[in-house]
Amino acid sequence: MVNERQRPLVVLVVSILLGLIIAVFPVSEEVAYLRPELVCMLVAYWVMQSPQHLGMLFAFLVGLAQDIVEMTVWGAHAMALTLLAYICLMSYQRIRNYSVWHQSLWIFVLVGTHQVVVNWIQGMAGYHAPAKLLILPTVMSALCWPLMILLFRRVRLRYRIS
Repeated sequence: MVNERQRPLVVLVVSILLGLIIAVFPVSEEVAYLRPELVCMLVAYWVMQSPQHLGMLFAFLVGLAQDIVEMTVWGAHAMALTLLAYICLMSYQRIRNYSVWHQSLWIFVLVGTHQVVVNWIQGMAGYHAPAKLLILPTVMSALCWPLMILLFRRVRLRYRIS
């Protein structure tokens, strides 16, 4: 059994692992364009919810894991998620006080920044993604943010995570 002190860590690890699995789950090309950047959203969520415990190192390690799982250029997601975590750490108090829909606009900007950084790094390695591959996942991430907030509020209540 998991004790009360380990509960938040278990929920965090399970959520990141599920995000990584969903990121590489095979789907058709049309559906892949509509897949939200779940790992990016999870990093933003957890850093804003627990800025005293999670930060840029957490984001960097999750980014390296995403680079390994997706078999992309090493450091692309790590660098982008570290930048995202820095922005979240600098503005989490403001963002958490916004309504969920205003937070979605922030997520649009944060995920868009993530997408641009990853595409820039991969572009230096010779990979060029079409623009719709950058825009559609960003829009879908912003639209899915309220659902993710609702889900994790319930998870946090269920497992008594503050």
